[in-house]
Amino acid sequence: MSADRNTYEESRLIALLNEGSHYAFQVIYDRYRNRIYQIGVRYLKSPLLAQDVVQDVFMKLWFERCHIQADLPVEAWLFTVARNGILNQLKKLAGQWKAAGVTHKDHEQAASVLDQIIASEDLGVLQAAVGRLPLQQKLVYQYVRQENLSYFQIAEKMRISPLTVKTHMARALKEIRNYLIRHASGS
Repeated sequence: MSADRNTYEESRLIALLNEGSHYAFQVIYDRYRNRIYQIGVRYLKSPLLAQDVVQDVFMKLWFERCHIQADLPVEAWLFTVARNGILNQLKKLAGQWKAAGVTHKDHEQAASVLDQIIASEDLGVLQAAVGRLPLQQKLVYQYVRQENLSYFQIAEKMRISPLTVKTHMARALKEIRNYLIRHASGS
């Protein structure tokens, strides 16, 4: 009986989502974001990239909301989109490593430096990297990392599109990573 109730509840949420309900979107987001994030971290070995996958999955859910079928489990749809996003991130990373002549060991070392900075709570280097960002990128980064806002919430707050928020975040993360790698190598 509980499975029938859950199926009904999910079908109702999808029906509301199809109509543009922010409440239904938030319920689905709250229900699945942590599991998608954990899978992203497991495969990408990066909390930042995993968060990007989560944001991409839920942006796609919002933009595709009218096409989601209420009689099919949304969980399967979400995890398929997440899997594809993770694979795309891995392909992108592999291409970047190859183009830059970076080995997997170099990437792990840079990730390790970031983990050490965060783990030791010596955030001075990270704060310096964030401080060097252009204003829009800095604001987006701070909203995501410090206030835990979604791209949609940031878009509303800054009066820009969620895709622009995503672009600012991607650029901010790239600049921060490059700064940390330079700082780690003593440049």
